[in-house]
Amino acid sequence: MTARGRVAAFGALLAAIFALAAIAGRAAGPITGDEPSDHARTGAPDGHGRGADASTHDAGAPAGAAHPRLVARETTLAAGRPQRLRFEIQDVGGARVRDFEIEQGRRMHLIVVRRDLRRFQHLHPTQDADGRWSARVTLPDAGVYQAFADFQTAGERHALGVDLFAAGRFEPLALPPERATASAGGYDVALHAHEGKLEFAVSRGGRAVADLQPYLGADGHLVMLRAGDLAYEHVHPLAGRRLAFESSAASPGTYRLFLQFRHADRVHTVAFTHEVAR
Repeated sequence: MTARGRVAAFGALLAAIFALAAIAGRAAGPITGDEPSDHARTGAPDGHGRGADASTHDAGAPAGAAHPRLVARETTLAAGRPQRLRFEIQDVGGARVRDFEIEQGRRMHLIVVRRDLRRFQHLHPTQDADGRWSARVTLPDAGVYQAFADFQTAGERHALGVDLFAAGRFEPLALPPERATASAGGYDVALHAHEGKLEFAVSRGGRAVADLQPYLGADGHLVMLRAGDLAYEHVHPLAGRRLAFESSAASPGTYRLFLQFRHADRVHTVAFTHEVAR
């Protein structure tokens, strides 16, 4: 074959390759942002703290669903001083969501925890006439915190998170080892984990506490946060069983459990480290 013939044959081959590539591209369709990221699949916040518009995935929605988002007015707060945290919930079109349903006694729960799973707070923001939310928050020490807005609207539960920053020297604390008992405020709490259920027994001075008072419409409230990615689980108590919770939906990993109960007209919080088996 002559040199001119070889060049012509090579050009024809390239044309055929480009034609096949174009056909394959049309068949595969365009790459878009509609497919959820690995964070959305695992229920883990992205943790990058993207400023005043920072928001994480919606841990309460199925993969691929259209998520609302949390938009915070401020994400940097001074450590050790009460300040106002203001935020709103927006739908996928950017419109402010105003209608929220009562879930465990409140229309909005705000969980704030430092990223090493310390300094836990459970707050209940107030909503103004324009639909915006605000809460008085104290970040007690320097570090990066995660705030979760936990709510229900249009019959769907959502948990949206945003990073909060408190400037200063920060030394993360290692999680305590897993133990079956924990103490706080003069109360001792025993944990029994069995077949995806978590059951707690409260005692004081060596005697069982049998007169717990209702807290948020139940005998207790439990939040589970996974170490590393802060995957969030807000677990409801099982009907008719005091301080017993269903946890079988939790993904494998190391969790910090924050149990809250009310007794003697005060809310008490105890924390456990708990391994969910792989």
